[in-house]
Amino acid sequence: MKQINSFRSIVLDELEHIVFNTTAHNKAPFSPTFCELDELKNYKFTKKYNLIYQNESMESACDINQWLKKQSTDLLEHILSMHKDKFFMLIDHGIFDHHALRQHENCQVWPRKYFAPFLGWTHHGSRDTSVIERERKHWFCSVMARNDASRGLMFDWIIDQGLDKDNKISYLGVSGEEERFLKTRYSEQIISKYRDRLPFNNFEVDGPPDDNVGRIQKAMPLYDCLFNVVMETFLNKQTAYHTEKSLNAVLYGHVPIVMGGIGSMKKMQDMGIIIPDYIQWSIWDDIPDRQVSYCKFHIMQRQITNLFVKHNLNDIAEDWYPYAVRNLNKLKNLYKECAEEEREICRWILTATHNLSNRNYQYLYA
Repeated sequence: MKQINSFRSIVLDELEHIVFNTTAHNKAPFSPTFCELDELKNYKFTKKYNLIYQNESMESACDINQWLKKQSTDLLEHILSMHKDKFFMLIDHGIFDHHALRQHENCQVWPRKYFAPFLGWTHHGSRDTSVIERERKHWFCSVMARNDASRGLMFDWIIDQGLDKDNKISYLGVSGEEERFLKTRYSEQIISKYRDRLPFNNFEVDGPPDDNVGRIQKAMPLYDCLFNVVMETFLNKQTAYHTEKSLNAVLYGHVPIVMGGIGSMKKMQDMGIIIPDYIQWSIWDDIPDRQVSYCKFHIMQRQITNLFVKHNLNDIAEDWYPYAVRNLNKLKNLYKECAEEEREICRWILTATHNLSNRNYQYLYA
């Protein structure tokens, strides 16, 4: 297995590595050139070639709470226009508009696929395929921790429909600012008509741990559920962004239903995860969160309700079983897949800088 971010080893006189952001979880793999992307605006570019990438690895992840795709893209387009004598290579993990940037002759973009910065934060349960259950007892689970408006709306719908009776649901409603259970003085901040029922958990007596690390590390008894309705972090930022929540769905053998930024389901599919069409997720995956005339939540909710009525749980579970096993193996082998992609990334960088025949770096793509 080759080192993740192996392109970091390419050190050339005419190439500058520009690393942005600070990691939200675990130690940063690199020393950042700058912590915030806005600092790029006043950066002095001295090299002909400039390689720009985010400060992440498979164990260290950056949150996207400060990044909006249009703002990030506009900033980089400004840089490209101001420095037409320089050449820019961008390794992107979902915060730029690739089509817009490719209109500039002095920029090339590599949209990274086999890369999951929150992989190191997935639960600590077994990775053996024997944990995947062929028969399921519950249609779905939905495990939510920190409070936000989207999770509150989903929790309300679940309770209104009585779906908590036959499915595994948790909503702790912990503060977004502090990792602790909801206290009385926070109750009015929770956007849920059932906030008095929080913290809610119907499948574990003690519930998930109330600290962030404890929740992340714990394997919960969710293997007997078929679907996993994942309410992702920063859903309203409209960027496809996966935390350990989405990846855990694969580890449990679930069918992921990711309520996240635009293209979140497609992004998992691009990673090599099989995303079936038991529900037609492609209808709502590219729709932004809660617009005036439509709502992706409502579309998903109608689809999943119809599924419960029209189909038998274990008919679908039996059909899904081999794909759940395949998905688990795919996630287990993600380092290998990532290394294969990085060989092509290194070849791309060396070709762009006219160093493909440089013997010092041929080991990176051979």
